[in-house]
Amino acid sequence: MQPPLDDLSTVALDDVLDSVERRIGRQLDRKDGHFSKYNGTAGFRTDQGTWIRLAWRHIGELDTQAWTGFEAAAAIEGVPRPEWSSAAVWTDSARGVVWRADEMTLVDEGALSATGEIAEDPGLPEQWWIDLRAALTNLAAHSSDRVSMGQGHLTRRIHEVYGDDIDTTITDWACAHGDLGFANLCGPRLSIIDWESWGMGPVGWDAACLWSASLTVPSMAERVLSLFSDVLSSRSGKLSRLLLCANVERAHRRTGRKAPLTDTMAGFADSLLHELR
Repeated sequence: MQPPLDDLSTVALDDVLDSVERRIGRQLDRKDGHFSKYNGTAGFRTDQGTWIRLAWRHIGELDTQAWTGFEAAAAIEGVPRPEWSSAAVWTDSARGVVWRADEMTLVDEGALSATGEIAEDPGLPEQWWIDLRAALTNLAAHSSDRVSMGQGHLTRRIHEVYGDDIDTTITDWACAHGDLGFANLCGPRLSIIDWESWGMGPVGWDAACLWSASLTVPSMAERVLSLFSDVLSSRSGKLSRLLLCANVERAHRRTGRKAPLTDTMAGFADSLLHELR
């Protein structure tokens, strides 16, 4: 029986990495690999000064949109991010998965957090915030048939937690990164990484995700609210924030355990519900 692949740092990967090197034509720095403990991905510097991201999916369970997110993002302009150059995809019958290796430019600045959230203010320069606002404005103007956050999911989740008397209709849509937390933001020079989930979403969706990820540091959350006040104060921005509150409350009801932000998000939900109703 093959071991689970949720954390690739715990798995013997020499044969997989051999295949990456053969298919992409790059030598990997295997001793300094970066492994996610959450989504089964890994990243490696190459001998050509590029970066290769390794991911897998079970055979027969490929999500085409997520699987091609990096190469599809090559069409986006005005957003600082790694530039995708090539990919290799192959079947691993022994493990029952399909592997994908994407080569892209190397981002020298590290991610601001190993998780989506932060524990303290990273002291980002003013230019970082200016660049972030410009990047999300440019991204929002991009048109795509990809979907990051759809109407159906937003409505189901909000109604499940808060009842179906809330009008959740989104009328304003824009292109979004879709997973804008501090694990996907680099600094002190801005770069936005991990483009699996990008696509159309409610106006303010990215700003709402960043607001939620900032709540452990209230001064950061206030900075996000101020910087993106136009979209976060819109109806779609409020519904986006309410959806994130619903996710936290749903987890609380399912497990019976409070997370660090359960009560905080419940307070925000009360205010948002009052405004939306």
